Amino acid sequence: MTTVPGRPPSPADRIESGDAVAPGPLHEVDRRAVLALAARAQAHDGVAPLSEEHLLALRTPKAHVLVRREAGAIVAAASRSGSAAEVVVDPAHRRRGHGAALVAGVLAQDPNVGFWAHGDLPGARALAASAGLEAARSLLVLERPVGPADLDPDVAGALAAAGLTVTTHADAVATDAVAGGAGSSQGRGAADALLSAWLELNALAFADHPEQGRWTRADLDARLAEPWYDPALLAVATRAGAVVGSVWVKSVGPERAEIYVLAAHPASGGGVGRALLRWATAQVAARGATSLELYVDGANTRARALYERTGYAERTRDVQYLTLSRPPRGGVTIGA
Repeated sequence: MTTVPGRPPSPADRIESGDAVAPGPLHEVDRRAVLALAARAQAHDGVAPLSEEHLLALRTPKAHVLVRREAGAIVAAASRSGSAAEVVVDPAHRRRGHGAALVAGVLAQDPNVGFWAHGDLPGARALAASAGLEAARSLLVLERPVGPADLDPDVAGALAAAGLTVTTHADAVATDAVAGGAGSSQGRGAADALLSAWLELNALAFADHPEQGRWTRADLDARLAEPWYDPALLAVATRAGAVVGSVWVKSVGPERAEIYVLAAHPASGGGVGRALLRWATAQVAARGATSLELYVDGANTRARALYERTGYAERTRDVQYLTLSRPPRGGVTIGA
């Protein structure tokens, strides 16, 4: 966020709540207005103020949002989803106290909440300091170039050497189609089993992660319905029949991709993450991408070392700010 504390709100400004505590969920028109606001902020700042979780929530009537208006138009919003919230202020309406009012409104609902500042922009740091918040956690955005060398004809051998068998969601769907026919009750078995295995592994691998580890099947299904989803790029790895790892790649542009989720079973031993990362990079290269990015917790030194060895470098970082003297927890994003 690039807002800083400014003047008190004028009588024309008001804070409204889309939370059930006050007037109820936002109308669809207002939800679309908040999405448009987020797009303007991203175009201005070069970083998205709202994370995927909140963008998905804003497409449904269940979205809970605090908003600020000027002349009837929404100029700032704080989206809440579960224990998380994210704040965004229109670039043309900054330095007018909207960000400070929304942060205060969120803290009034939950004084323990944390605020994520995407890109950790100077205005976000200023606002956090004025609200008595301190940096507690960082999330690094790493990136590496992708080229012809990453096509990697030896990737199958590397998987075999690690004792891994990789099955994609697309493979499982094809198995179901052969076994039971499209649309039959029997024809969903392999695909459902693979997704259930992915979700179980996700919970185990990210048990200490306040956001990723709490995914439900509904959270997973929402991502599977997104236009970017490619079933050939969600894979589960087994060793001697047991699930030991998974990798999921997301397309984020014509020539850009993201390692969306990379997980290894806590008892899998070494080498699983490295082998799956190699497989995913080859898949991305085969599709013509020239850049691959991923997110990693700043405190996860083991994962960071793996990524740095494979050519990743920090592009930017997000920082979580908390009320002074409170421990880290789930998260809220301070958006521009």
